[in-house]
Amino acid sequence: MNRLIYCSQATHGLSPEELVSLLEIARKNNKQRGLSGMLLYASQSFLQLIEGNEVQLEVTYRAIQRDKRHTNLRLLINHAVSERMFPDWTMGFEDVNDEQLALELEGFTPAIEYPLVNSNLVTNSVIAETLLRLYSKNRER
Repeated sequence: MNRLIYCSQATHGLSPEELVSLLEIARKNNKQRGLSGMLLYASQSFLQLIEGNEVQLEVTYRAIQRDKRHTNLRLLINHAVSERMFPDWTMGFEDVNDEQLALELEGFTPAIEYPLVNSNLVTNSVIAETLLRLYSKNRER
């Protein structure tokens, strides 16, 4: 089993309806492919973790690369793991605001200064995985 984490910048601010549509499609596709994961959206930035079979992850990531709703796609992590971080979510979702991130991630700088896909996050995959792990630990809501 593999875990893949990427970040990207939305080409425009997505409406709640657009986000719901994106999630419905992702959940349907992930269920069919045996994938699980989590998508964070903040200040027109995406941070997504997907996990499952390596071949299915590759198929999914190629589709993500072709998606015109985002740009500046950066692969942060793609490695083998022994267990899923989000075993019961075909695709969890959180629309994160700056105040919430400031409370949950030590040293967070608001999106006005640096978006979620800032160079510190892109070059330090540990930060990205730590942020997603926080959501994993709080998935029982």
